[in-house]
Amino acid sequence: MTYQSNHRNTDPEWMDDPTLDVKILDNAVADINTCNRWLGGYGFTKKAILKIVEKDPSKTYRITDVGCSDGAMLRYLAKELPDYNFEFLGIDLSKRSIEMASEKSKNFKGVRFRESDIFKTPLEDLKCDIVLVTLTLHHFTEEEMPKFLNRFQQMASTAIIINDLHRSRIAYSFFKFFSPIFIRTEISIHDGLISIASGFKRADFQRYARQLQLKNDRIEWKWSFRYIWIIPTDECND
Repeated sequence: MTYQSNHRNTDPEWMDDPTLDVKILDNAVADINTCNRWLGGYGFTKKAILKIVEKDPSKTYRITDVGCSDGAMLRYLAKELPDYNFEFLGIDLSKRSIEMASEKSKNFKGVRFRESDIFKTPLEDLKCDIVLVTLTLHHFTEEEMPKFLNRFQQMASTAIIINDLHRSRIAYSFFKFFSPIFIRTEISIHDGLISIASGFKRADFQRYARQLQLKNDRIEWKWSFRYIWIIPTDECND
């Protein structure tokens, strides 16, 4: 694969193969989770949530993680934010991911999962306060992007929090040369490079925002080549 600065990559990731061995998939997901911990990915999302919930800390917030994979993000939030009232739901198209998430989260109260296509599931079943989209948006094509973002707006009564990768030649090169040191599986290295090349520049988010006619959205760059895009939906759903 050749990195292209001006265009998002469209090559498929190996982990998206439905025939992939479960053990290989589990090891690859574990590698991704390790990178998220070391590079602060979970923490960036937690801080974005806190900015919202601290305005009304006594409220019970329904948080839905779209593309939840093995549920690591929701387990992290449940551990890190025990003093707030949350109802966590993780949804994913992959039956194997939901089975993995449910097994790993069985001792977490208030964390549940469901296999779901957000366009085939009734909207009322998806309604929540905050939609999280962590390392999932880069899987969507440019043509799909408005459709998914519109659906997230319909789902979330308060905000959408998107955490995804900055498409950067520096990040790509750094990961290419140093990932073999701290990543165990070939599939994670391959898909990590695909993910970075499929990521976003600030101008991409700004273009999506214009298409959706967004107001008051915030795009925050983080040091580990991440973007946090916070989209208030209060006005959208009034």
